[in-house]
Amino acid sequence: MRAMIFNQASIYHLQQLELQYRRRCGQRFRLSDENARLELINKTSNSTDKIIQKYYRRFAHELEQDLVSELISQGIISPQNWH
Repeated sequence: MRAMIFNQASIYHLQQLELQYRRRCGQRFRLSDENARLELINKTSNSTDKIIQKYYRRFAHELEQDLVSELISQGIISPQNWH
């Protein structure tokens, strides 16, 4: 598996998403670690918390379509949760 490359806007929103998830759920993710990033994306894409979903959607909105396709194909996010 090759490393996923996020654009600058998606990285910013991913940082905001991690901050909100940490505040609301108490779990910290090291965004410098790809496995931790993917775990954060997976957990937040399935969250029922309205605040987490708000920040997840901001992040998802910034993703390029080929990256979305890769996340879906690897099972990180489900097709109905990507946007």
